[in-house]
Amino acid sequence: MLTVGHGQTVLPVIPGEPLGGYADRSGGALGSLEPLEVHALSIHQDGRRMVIVVVDIVCVNTDLVERVRARVQDLGVSALWLSATHAHSTPEAGCFPGGASTPETLAARIVQAAHEATRHAIAGEQPAHARAVRTHVSDIGGRRNIPPALSPVVPVDALVFERLGGTREDRRLGILVVTPVHPTVLGAENRFASADLAGGVRRELAADADWVVAATGAAGDISTRTTRRGRDLAEIDRLAAGIAAALRPAVAEWAARTPGDDTLDLPIARTLSLPSNERAVPARVSSAGAPSDPFADRRQAVLDQGITLVAARRSAVEVDRHDITVEAIRLGSVRLVALPAELYLDLGERIRAEHTGGDVIVLGYTNGYLGYLPDRDAPVSYETVVSPVEHGSGEMVVQAALTQLLELESLTPVAEGTP
Repeated sequence: MLTVGHGQTVLPVIPGEPLGGYADRSGGALGSLEPLEVHALSIHQDGRRMVIVVVDIVCVNTDLVERVRARVQDLGVSALWLSATHAHSTPEAGCFPGGASTPETLAARIVQAAHEATRHAIAGEQPAHARAVRTHVSDIGGRRNIPPALSPVVPVDALVFERLGGTREDRRLGILVVTPVHPTVLGAENRFASADLAGGVRRELAADADWVVAATGAAGDISTRTTRRGRDLAEIDRLAAGIAAALRPAVAEWAARTPGDDTLDLPIARTLSLPSNERAVPARVSSAGAPSDPFADRRQAVLDQGITLVAARRSAVEVDRHDITVEAIRLGSVRLVALPAELYLDLGERIRAEHTGGDVIVLGYTNGYLGYLPDRDAPVSYETVVSPVEHGSGEMVVQAALTQLLELESLTPVAEGTP
C-alpha cells in the first residue's frame, strides 16, 4: 500500500540579510510580502520512504543537500530530494554556478525547517493513489532570448494524490505542481521576501486539495518577462490563476480514470563529469531582436551583466570539469527526474518525449546547483555566456536521464509486503 503525507513550515527571513537572484539589487531584505515556506512530500511503501522537500529559495547547493539528508535520518527516510523554487525574492543562498557554500545562518534555518516539515509529513501519511497530469498554458511564460511572437505555450505537470477509497466528490489529498517558468514576477527593486509565482500557485489551488506543493521544472530559458503586466502580488496572482484554470480540467479528467499501479522505487543516481566552458568571454555581443521587440534592451542589459560576471569568475577560479548527479524514481506509471541545474525547456521536453515507459516529470534546481544548461543550438545570451559547461553538455545530461529511466524500467516491481 502507498501512503503519502505532507508537512509545511515557515522559513524565517532576517531583516537586512541579502536577497538572491538579481545582480543589480541593492540593499538587504526590508521584510516579507508573504511567508516563505518549506514543504515536505513523504511517499512511503513497505519500508521505503521517499521525501521531496521544496524550499522557497533561489538554489540549494550540495552542502545544504547533504546536511538536510543527514538531519532527517532519525525519521526513517530512505531517500530525500531537496529542491528550490528559484524565487528571486528570497535570501541569498550562494548560487555560484558549479556550487558554493550556503551561508551558515541560512543553512541552519533550512535544515531545521526541512526536518520539521518532514516530521509532520511522515506523521500525516495516509493511503493514496498517485498519477501524473499535464496541461498547456498560454501567456504564462516565454523564452527570454527570442522575440515574444515565437514564445511557446508552456507545459505544466502535476503529480496528483487521491485518497484511497475516496470518491470523485472528495477533496483531493494533495498536488505537486511543476511549472517550467522562472518565478520572477517581482523585480530587482523589490526588497521584500516573497515566494513569487510559486506562492501564487499555492494560493490559487489551495481550495482544490488539502495541500499544494509548487516546484520549478526545466525553466532555464523561460520566464515571465514577456507575459507579465506588472511586478507585484496582484500580477503574481493573475499569472497563477491562469495556471490553476488550465490545470483543473486535466485533474478532473484524470479523476475519472481507474487507478493503476502505485509501486514506489527509490532513486537511482548517475554522476557525470561535464567539461568547463572555456569559450572566450566576449567584450560585448548584441542580443537585439527585431526593431519592434520591446524586450531587446532588457536582454542586452542582462547579457552585459553576464559578460562582466563570467570574466570576473574566470579570473578567480579555474575548474576543468563539473560533476552533476542525475536522479530518477518510479512511482507507478510516473517517473520523476531530478536535475541540479537550470535546464532549458526543450531539453526537459526531450527527456519526456524520448522515454516511452511512462509519464515523466522533470524537476530542476534539485539536489545541487550547476547553473544554466542550454541546448547545443541556443543563441548567444546571458544564459549561454554564464553557463559553466561547454556546448553539448545539456544533451549529455538528457542522455544520462534517459539512461536512468531505462534502468528504472528494467527493475522488477516490488511485490506488496516485500521490504
